[in-house]
Amino acid sequence: MKKCRTHKRKLTSEMSDEAGWRYYSDNFIPVDCKDLQSDGYINSGVYEIYPYGTMTSPVRVYCDMTTMEGGWTAIQKRVDGSVRFNRTWTEYKNGFGYPEQNVWGGNDIIHQLTKERNSSLYVSITLHNGTTLYEMYDTFSISDERAKYKLFLAGPATGTLGERMINPGSSKRKLSGMYFTTRDRDNDKYDINCATLSETRGGWWFNACTYTFLNAPWYPAKWKRPWYPAVTIDSRIVRTMMLVKRQ
Repeated sequence: MKKCRTHKRKLTSEMSDEAGWRYYSDNFIPVDCKDLQSDGYINSGVYEIYPYGTMTSPVRVYCDMTTMEGGWTAIQKRVDGSVRFNRTWTEYKNGFGYPEQNVWGGNDIIHQLTKERNSSLYVSITLHNGTTLYEMYDTFSISDERAKYKLFLAGPATGTLGERMINPGSSKRKLSGMYFTTRDRDNDKYDINCATLSETRGGWWFNACTYTFLNAPWYPAKWKRPWYPAVTIDSRIVRTMMLVKRQ
């Protein structure tokens, strides 16, 4: 054959000749959903990514390909109370749930997705009346386990939820710079472990404690401050999402 067509454009440096044949290898490894979008995947859904950059550690994630130009990787998603979020340090470290519906992506994976990259965070809360409120932070990352998955957030922040994680109006509620806390690992600044209180049972970057918390027991359980004051105890939530995307 004098002509052939590959599925993707290949550089001649990626090809080799042998006995009249031209060989090429496909070394494309999607690290995140933005890589998949760049490779032509345009539909939101569950995909495999390789955050560690090798084919040996695939991770199933939900990719949002429509919000804010798409390419977002979901690190948290909730649509009902079928998956319990009151979990241990190890469970939050490794991740749990199902990316199709309810999931925590895993703190190790979140660190891998955001380390040494300029990444943004998009948070959304959808209410039972169909209203979706959101807040997007320009800069987001978390440290590794040795540094207790410390949260780093920076603005500008824009959206309809209101910025409540960096400058919430109270130094005791500021989350940027906080360590991650679970029911069995108390790293917050409150006298009692915030992750064990009735209205805040679940892992989070608590201070003492927080005005924003998306991992609480699901409705009809008491969810005191999902995102105060925009979303309060009287607001019925039908979906939450936390999305990250490198810039």
